[in-house]
Amino acid sequence: MSNMFKYVKQSSKFMMEGVKSLVVGHRKLPVTRIVDSLSELKHSPQTDSFLLLDPKIYRKTQDTAPPKNTFSHVFVFVVGGGSYVEYQNLMTYAEQHPDKRIVYGSSELLTSNNFLDQLNKLGAATL
Repeated sequence: MSNMFKYVKQSSKFMMEGVKSLVVGHRKLPVTRIVDSLSELKHSPQTDSFLLLDPKIYRKTQDTAPPKNTFSHVFVFVVGGGSYVEYQNLMTYAEQHPDKRIVYGSSELLTSNNFLDQLNKLGAATL
C-alpha cells in the first residue's frame, strides 16, 4: 500500500509541475516584469511613465544622493480583472527573491468562464 501511495504522490507532483510549466513556464508576465523593474529601481521602457512616490528617494537636498536601496515590501493591485496566473507568477518571483514580500490584489478575480463572458459581451457590443 505504501508503494502505491508513493507512486501516486510522485506522479501527481510530476503532473502538476508539467501543468505549471505549460501555463507559465519560467518567463515573467508583464505584471511581474513591472514589479521587478520598480522594486529594483531599474530603468525600463515599461515603467518610465510610472510615478514613484517615496520621500526617502526624492527628497531634494544638496548633500545627499538618492539611495540605491531596493524595495522589500511590494503591494500590487490590479484595477479590473486579476488572474491566478498573475498571482502565481508573482509568487514564483517572490520565491526567487526571498527578501521581497509581495501582496497581490484586484478589484475582481476572474475565472476563465468570467473572462470569456466578458469577451463575448465586448464582441457583441462592437457589432
